[in-house]
Amino acid sequence: MKGVDNSPANREGMTNKPIVTCAGDWNLFCTLEAPLVAAIPQDSCEWRRSYGRVTKSVYLEASFIKYNPDKVQSELNLLNRPILHIYWTDCVDIEYYKTTLREDIEIWLKQLEKKGITDWMIILVETYDIRKTNKLLPRTTVLDKIKGDFAIKQTEDRFLSVINPIKSEARSAESWRALVAKMRHFVLVAYNKALIKFEEHMREQREKRNDPEWDFCKYFILQEQLAFVLEMLGLYEEALVQYDELDALFSQFVLNSNVTEGPKWLDTFKQPITSWQAVRLTVLVPQHLRELIIKQKASLLDFRSYLFQRQSAMLLLMFKPCEIASRCLSTVHNTLVELSLLGCAGVDGAAACWAQLACAETLRACERLSQTNREECAAMQAPLHNTAKDKLHELGKLCGLLPGSPEPTSEQLHLVVMLSAGMGDSEPNNQQPTPNDRLKEALCSKTSFQQYYLELAELAMGTYKHIGRLRFARLIGRDLAAFYSELGETQKAVVFLMDALRSYEEQGWRDLAAQTRLELVAAAKKMEDIDRYTKLSATIACTAELEILVRNFYFEEMMKSIRDLSQKPEPVLSELNECFKIVSVTLLPSDRGIYITDNKVQCGLVVESNMPKDIICTRAAISIEKFKVDKQTEKRTPAKSYKTEINVNNNVGSQNNSPRKIAPEGDNELTNLITSIRLDDLKDKNPLLNPLHITSQLHYKEDKSLQKATVECINPKVTLKRSDSSKYRKPSATLRSNYEHSFTCDNFTLKPGTNEITLECISKTPGTFKLGQISLIVEEKLEFLSNVLTSLKVGYDVVTQGVNVYLNKVEPKKDLVAGLEHAMELVVTSGSSHIEENATIQLKTSMGLVIRLAGDGDAGTARELSIAVPASKPFETTRVPLRLFANLQPKKERSQEHTVWLNCPWWEAAMEVPLHFSPPMVASWRLLTSNTRKFVHVALKSTVAHLVQFELTEPKLECDGNTTVSDMNPKNAKDMTVASDGTTASFMWELLKDPLVKAGPMKAVFTVQYRPVDVDEPARMFSCPFDVQDCTTLFVIRTKLEPSKGSDFCRASQVCCLQLSVQRVNETEYTSLMYEVLADQTMWAVLGRTAGVISLECSAEASVTLDVMPLVAGYLPLPAVRLSKYIAQNTKDPKKDITAHPRLEPFSPGQVYHAGKAKQVHVLPSMPKEHLEPAI
Repeated sequence: MKGVDNSPANREGMTNKPIVTCAGDWNLFCTLEAPLVAAIPQDSCEWRRSYGRVTKSVYLEASFIKYNPDKVQSELNLLNRPILHIYWTDCVDIEYYKTTLREDIEIWLKQLEKKGITDWMIILVETYDIRKTNKLLPRTTVLDKIKGDFAIKQTEDRFLSVINPIKSEARSAESWRALVAKMRHFVLVAYNKALIKFEEHMREQREKRNDPEWDFCKYFILQEQLAFVLEMLGLYEEALVQYDELDALFSQFVLNSNVTEGPKWLDTFKQPITSWQAVRLTVLVPQHLRELIIKQKASLLDFRSYLFQRQSAMLLLMFKPCEIASRCLSTVHNTLVELSLLGCAGVDGAAACWAQLACAETLRACERLSQTNREECAAMQAPLHNTAKDKLHELGKLCGLLPGSPEPTSEQLHLVVMLSAGMGDSEPNNQQPTPNDRLKEALCSKTSFQQYYLELAELAMGTYKHIGRLRFARLIGRDLAAFYSELGETQKAVVFLMDALRSYEEQGWRDLAAQTRLELVAAAKKMEDIDRYTKLSATIACTAELEILVRNFYFEEMMKSIRDLSQKPEPVLSELNECFKIVSVTLLPSDRGIYITDNKVQCGLVVESNMPKDIICTRAAISIEKFKVDKQTEKRTPAKSYKTEINVNNNVGSQNNSPRKIAPEGDNELTNLITSIRLDDLKDKNPLLNPLHITSQLHYKEDKSLQKATVECINPKVTLKRSDSSKYRKPSATLRSNYEHSFTCDNFTLKPGTNEITLECISKTPGTFKLGQISLIVEEKLEFLSNVLTSLKVGYDVVTQGVNVYLNKVEPKKDLVAGLEHAMELVVTSGSSHIEENATIQLKTSMGLVIRLAGDGDAGTARELSIAVPASKPFETTRVPLRLFANLQPKKERSQEHTVWLNCPWWEAAMEVPLHFSPPMVASWRLLTSNTRKFVHVALKSTVAHLVQFELTEPKLECDGNTTVSDMNPKNAKDMTVASDGTTASFMWELLKDPLVKAGPMKAVFTVQYRPVDVDEPARMFSCPFDVQDCTTLFVIRTKLEPSKGSDFCRASQVCCLQLSVQRVNETEYTSLMYEVLADQTMWAVLGRTAGVISLECSAEASVTLDVMPLVAGYLPLPAVRLSKYIAQNTKDPKKDITAHPRLEPFSPGQVYHAGKAKQVHVLPSMPKEHLEPAI
């Protein structure tokens, strides 16, 4: 649609304009016509239409004619009838108006009213005179008189006064703009009324389309008037709708005629085709074709050419060349179908000629106009190039112009003349050849035809590639391949066929790929290219989409070609996946768990053969690639000692000459190797199966309330893109890897179906290796190569295993116990090396640990031992039995740490093996007191983790100084036993001291002989030293509970007297003591104070009486009493004393004896209330 921004200068081709008649003073109008015609189209005007249609902004032009009452047209003719009538006058004299002008206007209005015309205007042109401005204005003007005589309420705005712009331009500007605006408005109002009546009439005619006498050509001309008016008003889009409705109506009649009897008017379009001129896409109306339609002499091609030209004219005015291209293709196809449905007779090739010219003419128009949006137009132009190419090929076939065809016959030459004549004459004054000229030239000679055909094909294919539609490009490439094959340029044909084959294989079009291979193999045979012919024959023989006879034939052709290649030194390389399918590749595990140098490594390969018959595989190989590793991470002999601890395999310590290599943190390839892949791992991943990145979003309003919740895809462009043009292209497999180091298997038969192959190689050097490329050589001259497997990280590590030395326990579940002899063994594994004769291993132990060979007696026990290792072959193990003994040290620690150093000729440094020993048993002692007597109690228990029992004999306790002991253990008891299952042993002695000697610190040693039960070992001594201090009893505390006065028994909830006495039994310097009564608050309540200070400086005994109350009845233990040293405050010289306050110090456990600690007192329940005596 033409909008506000479109200037009227671009409206070329519009021959129709709104007609406006002028009555009254014609000479007056002629002076104003030029500025009026120029002013009307300067601005736009809003057209408010009825029936709720959208308001449009349109530009108007006008054509003025002199009023003639005899030439007023009917309302059904929208083009030639005047749309507005204007009466012009410049009368300013009222008397002249009354006598002459009034009667003339009245006659004019009556004539219009008689014709039913209501669209008119009366314009009074005044001349501005500056000399009359000072005079008084008349009471009434001529315009007032005219309005008073002829105006009614609805027509008051149709009377207008305007100042003549010719005589006074400055004063007339405002009135002149009002005049132009009024004229635009009344023209649109008149058109609105006219179109309403016209559309009703047109609708009535369309409803009669099933009547026998109804004529489509007449209806076409009728509705086209509406399209012309809309075009004239600049509404090109609505004008196009009218033509589209006519197109759809005509197509429906043609389709219905195929199943039912068609109307009579349709026979007009069944007349023979005599002209197939090119459609000229301009905005001008092709009057010769329109006249044929009016006279009902137009053929189907004439009608379709005219209709498509008018549709294209509307699109050209809307600047939509791309839509013209899309409509052209559908128009051409529909027209060809309608020709066959109607059975229109004509010269062979006439329809193809018309279609080719229509496509070519449309392409020329699009190239001329599509300067802004070339990408969109290219998508529409590509099918037109392809259709033009196909129709040209069809004409070449009819006229004998295709490559390889014989010279044209006389009939074909006559056909060329007929076709050239039907195309008509070329356009005059054209510097460049038109599509008509190009087609005529192409039909004249084979050279011109081939040049034009190749040009169209290259344009079509290039355009399809440019817009990303590779499938269409490959299809055109196949047509070009056939064309070049007929020309004898087979090499060019092969290029296009290979491109098509590659696309078909990538997109999974197996049938098309099979047909393309057949064409390629024929081209290879034609070129005598034996290598290509052999490879293609093998591929065709493995194509399941073809018949088995075809596959067997090309299998034999492959075998023949291989025999012809016997003189060629190198085999022909082909892709493996076209003939074989790799099901899985698996590295078979080694017997020793790791791959070691100079040993065999096996790889299992499962291959599915698509060959129709058995075939001999001369050699199957998988290349091996080695990783380049930094020197810092290479496997080498250690330069320093390594500590080893007890590990999972129950080895006390071990080391080899190749410590485990630790890969760098960034080297993921060395740590992520896999040992097996399957067919799914070899396939390309489909990007469409990747998960979508979808998130949920919450949208809130301005008041923070929830508006909506959505689920959104973060990047839909990546997910929803086309996959045909951007799909990953597989790499070529014709590049052969290095097979110097590879898994191989020679001379075996590959049968149709699944084949399992075991390939072997021997690794000479250590390192990390990855599988590379798979190769299958058939009959020594045809080698099939796969894609490289390096990216899949299938690989393995090869190590050089040195000599390993282990120091093992014979009984691994038992801990090492100090004081017991243990059976050990030295295990030497040769690894992948030979151990020569006279090799020795030096063992050295830490202090307190001795070692010997198992066969030697106790005389061979020492801290150093030299062991001769016998000569051994690779992967042999030598075991040397040893005996290990750790001396039991008289320490309180519960464990002992020892070390064994191993010196081997294969190592640069000694290996340190830490050993952990636990003691066989642990002793604990206690000092017990009975008044002034002292006793020592010793208890033994075993802390060994495993079950062990010891027989104990000869327990002794030895004390130093003047203290002797009295053995209180039973003499007639058998040997005691201590075990790790919780069985303990206890011993007791009484300490006897000289009363004349002051007691002091005492050292004691407990010893006992022990021997494991059921083990033939000599008894060994276990000793435990300990110190005894402050063991003399200094004070004895006695407590006694007595009932209160007047009571015979102690009852609950009654106050009782607690007699507390402290007696000094030995001399001591501490005479000031503090006692504290520690009563159980659930049993006793102490009344008064619970602590106090007593002095024994003057006497040896002190007593204290306290009031206590038993809270419960029963046998209650007496309250405990704690006695402490009370050190008074130094009042003489407080500066010499650190503390200025008195303090307490506790006694040692053996210095205070509580004589009543184990006593209990019987407390009776409280007396009932009724037995209580009343108070006096």
